[in-house]
Amino acid sequence: MGVCGMAALAFMPPTVRAADAVPKPAAQWPLTYLKADQVWQHTKGAGVTVGLVDSGVTPLGDTRDNLLPGADFSLGPDSTGIAHVDTDTDSHGTTMAVLIAGTGGGDGLRGLAPEAKILPVRMQQATGSDPVHIADAVKFAVAQHVKVINMSLGTADTPGMAAAVKQAEAADIVVVAAAGNAGTGHVIIPAAYPGVVAAGAIDDTGARWPGSSYGPQVALTAPGVGIPVENANGVPKTVKGTSESSAYVTASVALVRAMHPDWTAGQTIRALLATATKAGGATGLQRNDRYGYGIVNPLAALSVGAPVAKDNPLLAGAAPLAASLPAPASSPAAAPSSTAGGTTSAAPGTSPGHATTEALNPTTTAATTKSSLLPSRRDKIVAACMGAAVLGLVLVMVISSLKRRALQKNRLWR
Repeated sequence: MGVCGMAALAFMPPTVRAADAVPKPAAQWPLTYLKADQVWQHTKGAGVTVGLVDSGVTPLGDTRDNLLPGADFSLGPDSTGIAHVDTDTDSHGTTMAVLIAGTGGGDGLRGLAPEAKILPVRMQQATGSDPVHIADAVKFAVAQHVKVINMSLGTADTPGMAAAVKQAEAADIVVVAAAGNAGTGHVIIPAAYPGVVAAGAIDDTGARWPGSSYGPQVALTAPGVGIPVENANGVPKTVKGTSESSAYVTASVALVRAMHPDWTAGQTIRALLATATKAGGATGLQRNDRYGYGIVNPLAALSVGAPVAKDNPLLAGAAPLAASLPAPASSPAAAPSSTAGGTTSAAPGTSPGHATTEALNPTTTAATTKSSLLPSRRDKIVAACMGAAVLGLVLVMVISSLKRRALQKNRLWR
């Protein structure tokens, strides 16, 4: 090949391979932020079914293995089939499924609970938020005995919608919903309903996303900015919003319920609220309208014992959260750890105002310890006395034997 040929090759466009034409997903910073590698040493969500009330889920490589048939209520009160087609123009349901229980089998995107099952329940065609269809979808999920329902959506406040949410809560199901993306002090329905875990959004620094709606109903915040997902065609993209933060809170619920299948929905919520990483100036068990009780911390929630109170702390009349802090689990005490903001926090499940009974009453503790030692001391004393008695008996027998021998010798000499 001559010099001209070499020059021509130099200006030819590079060969494009099929693999190069497909964009790769960005690194999943939320999994690092939420310490997923450490969380998965405890559980990956196996045994828990998540009811995903959304636009359906396309069975991609990242969702197929954990996808159940589901149902389609987008056309009326009766299901018209399974929900394995995402009808949303924005692929909303598929992205939620990836964040909750993605397996990493397609583009390598993993959910926070990669072994949980997704029950997709479609409630819309293309776009829409009809509360009648949503309520029917919720009722179906309840009938399938899911452990948590995710509703990353907004709808109208109707008696039927409120009743469906109450039905789910009465069935011991944790209901998680997005707080809204308007950035105002108005939390949308169904997140604003009593008992629902309303989720707000934060960025990778732990700061609240300005578009995250706020108010007294916000319970937790979670990653919701710059979130890598994929659409219904499997094409990676990056999104933001409280829908995404709702998905991560839902996955956290699935993890806790997988590790503690005997816990009630209320106990699960209590553990997540009590162990949330504080933000926005709140301390202890305080909450504020922008962050709720704090940033969800699934690793901390998996490291505590069962809360004493079993009811949902987000419902009126429930036992106060402060009265039902989880007791430390039966494991070696952990060293103080740094929160997302860099401050040192105490071990999960303890606070200055809510120490254990032993810490609150050291006199009783000392008396109990002393009384528990008495039996062992008594046994030692009895054993020592018996040993002395046996030794004395042996000495008497030896002396008697020596006396007999001495008498016998005297008789022989005589």
